Amino acid sequence: MLPTRTKQRHELKFELPPHEALLLAKRLGMLFPRDEHAGPDGRYTVRSLYFDTPFDDALREKHEGFTSRAKWRMRAYGTEPLATDGAERVIRLEKKVKRNGAGSKHASWLTPREARSLAIPSRGTPREQKGRHEHSLSPAPAREVSNDPVLEEFKAAQRVLGLRPCVVVAYEREAFTFEPGNVRVTLDARMRSCRHPESFFDPSRLLVPYAPGAVVLEVKYDAYLPDIVRDAIQVPGAVRVAHSKYALARRFE
Repeated sequence: MLPTRTKQRHELKFELPPHEALLLAKRLGMLFPRDEHAGPDGRYTVRSLYFDTPFDDALREKHEGFTSRAKWRMRAYGTEPLATDGAERVIRLEKKVKRNGAGSKHASWLTPREARSLAIPSRGTPREQKGRHEHSLSPAPAREVSNDPVLEEFKAAQRVLGLRPCVVVAYEREAFTFEPGNVRVTLDARMRSCRHPESFFDPSRLLVPYAPGAVVLEVKYDAYLPDIVRDAIQVPGAVRVAHSKYALARRFE
């Protein structure tokens, strides 16, 4: 798959009482189609591995309210372990960019093997690394720079900024769509995290709940938010928030 870039989109974010989130999900389900990737219960699992510099620049810029900032992550879906030898590109490498309240994404698709080589690089002396490669699967083939600028920018950030994996975040998502305005409404619950990047590839590893009972409503749209959506998402007790799941997962460090 070729790298993708989304147009700038607007986002509203709220924290909801759990009982109100249940009622909202039922209402949205009667008005809008669900995401095509949802399971029989209307939900699916999202896993993200976030990256930051040794100085936590992305986290600091979020806390300090920078109007222009960027954040890197890998994203996968479902609860199955990601096979190292899988050839299918099922992991999204994303750069999320925020400018003056609007956001966009630059993304590239990776195989699990490519993602692992970026997130958990080999350690040891050159001789040890050579020995491991000789007795293991051969390295993932190199990819053309011109065909994947997102990947090359990420590698450059690793070299220059020291970008490294910080935390894995997982949660259950219900998603609804509405074509006018290119609207996407999501409800995220059961948020949990782990500091070890390996848990991104193997969900059976322990992830600890970090926002028990919290449900986050996110509404993303392009140029305008249709009235039918604006009316549908009105919820008693909803609190407008600006924090990110990444920032929440790291707040007790």
